[in-house]
Amino acid sequence: MYYSYKRIGPISTGHRQFRAESHCRWVHGYGRYVELKFACDERDERGWVYDFGNLKWFKTWLEQQWDHKLLVAHDDPALLRLREIEKEDIIKLNVMPEEYGPGIEDSCKFVFDYANPIILNQTAGRVWLERVRIWETEKNYAEYVWVK
Repeated sequence: MYYSYKRIGPISTGHRQFRAESHCRWVHGYGRYVELKFACDERDERGWVYDFGNLKWFKTWLEQQWDHKLLVAHDDPALLRLREIEKEDIIKLNVMPEEYGPGIEDSCKFVFDYANPIILNQTAGRVWLERVRIWETEKNYAEYVWVK
């Protein structure tokens, strides 16, 4: 088994965990780093696991999703008020799909679910994402690990 890793960031992203009883229920943000762990059984003709030059699509998507955006849950009770603030051009929202929340744990799965099928397709199944790790701060991260 071969592995290679790519870290992207920081990407300035805000979120709100309305279910939290701590200060995490308030709008706050981080410079998130996203780390992708690529895996394969056989390297390509250059001896590489994955050509990182082929990640422009991913960086573009990630910036569209997160860069200077406020991630909120689809069922956040403040969503209507936040949408009004967005109309005033004060914030830019990304309302997460029902199966994902705005925190880094769900963000790992969100990134994996989007990127892994594309990577599998690009490489005819030779390469897959084994793990997505997202750093919230220099001391905190979460990860989603796929067991193929």
